[in-house]
Amino acid sequence: MVSFETDLDDLRLSSKELQNAADIVSGAHTGVRGQDVPAPDPVTGGFMPGLFAPDTAFGKSLGMRGVSAAYEEHRAAVEKMLAKLHRSTQDASQALARVAELYEAVDEDNKQRVNRAAYGNQG
Repeated sequence: MVSFETDLDDLRLSSKELQNAADIVSGAHTGVRGQDVPAPDPVTGGFMPGLFAPDTAFGKSLGMRGVSAAYEEHRAAVEKMLAKLHRSTQDASQALARVAELYEAVDEDNKQRVNRAAYGNQG
């Protein structure tokens, strides 16, 4: 580049790497979403806990409602943070790609000005 100390290829590579990271985070987000623990129905679960209780990682009738609720709360928070990380990583990737485009446009404009000035066609 004529007037920048930034290599456009580095910007583009960084943008691609961030997009790859966003794809990985998206996969993790999907995986965490699939690990939810269904809560027992508050109406039927209280009367017949063994019959209507959902199958979870904590069993069907172990009486671990507090544990399963804490797990689900934590899992939901992790899912939310992964979604936020995915969005911000994608945004950063797109921003770097756009910066590379802008630098390239400005660089091309500067080259044309230098050429016009060299040939006396300033305008």
